[in-house]
Amino acid sequence: MPEALDVTCPCCEALLKVDPDTGAVVWADKKKAPPKDFDDLVNRVQSQKGVLDEKFARSVQHTRRASEILEKKFEEARRRAEADPTAKPPHPFDNE
Repeated sequence: MPEALDVTCPCCEALLKVDPDTGAVVWADKKKAPPKDFDDLVNRVQSQKGVLDEKFARSVQHTRRASEILEKKFEEARRRAEADPTAKPPHPFDNE
């Protein structure tokens, strides 16, 4: 059995051990990323904070809108119940 081939990945510069019979990668030594600059990390956190704040504001707005819709549905059901007090409310299984 021939020995595994050492190949360097052109994208990530990882050292790959490739089995010559099957062509499968049997081992990969990934190159460690260089330590990042602290200012770069702080800027990344700040940009993510803005995105998260925006998502939270959208969620709050959606929740408020949902409560307004439920309130309108409740008021409409109350009006209909007051208009015909002898009518039975719809049974949830009647629509099936």
